[in-house]
Amino acid sequence: MHLIAHRGLARSVPENTLAAFAAALSTGFEGIETDLRLSADGEVVLFHDRISPLGEPISSLTRTALSQSVGYLVPTLAEALDAFPDTYWNLEIKAPEALDQALALVAHRGIQQRVLVTSFHHEVVVQAAERLDADCGFLLHMRPPALNTILYPALPCPRLRTLVWHFEMLDPHLLTQANALGFRNYVYGAMTDYEHMLCHELGVHGIITDYPEFVGLKPCPALQ
Repeated sequence: MHLIAHRGLARSVPENTLAAFAAALSTGFEGIETDLRLSADGEVVLFHDRISPLGEPISSLTRTALSQSVGYLVPTLAEALDAFPDTYWNLEIKAPEALDQALALVAHRGIQQRVLVTSFHHEVVVQAAERLDADCGFLLHMRPPALNTILYPALPCPRLRTLVWHFEMLDPHLLTQANALGFRNYVYGAMTDYEHMLCHELGVHGIITDYPEFVGLKPCPALQ
């Protein structure tokens, strides 16, 4: 099972920062999940929320202004990829307008085989799968009435073979169906030891988590 750190390991440092990524990798995670938005000055920045702490849309702020708003330097995707060139990246496209630059940055570095592009905007994922030689996946926060309602757009795209389920939406029957159709199942949102154990028992291919201790990893004392 692939172990991916959700926004890095943010127990003593801000999430989605180079420090959080370094902490996660030093703990033993093999991959990093991070969130991509486009700033007003055209930078692909790593930031989860769509609104700043001062109530401003992230898309209306320059990277410098956003950093001043949150009180730390918000990294760009380019900086993260350069800082950790051998890392497996789960790049979640939060804002569709960030897609073009994000794909260009990945392609320019030739790291397609170490990238999983995901989004709740499924049309964006289809575009990524058509344009980039990298794994792509649909993020799912609701249980579909039937698997074919979400898989139909993915079937023509051979690189779009990953489903990322919220833990509360897990259904063994749907997981079995997806596996039979050649899809890989990832999970995010598990919060307890039991929930992580259940993911393992269900045979998911990867887990995106904030809890290294529940997946057999031991954080450094300074990071706990």
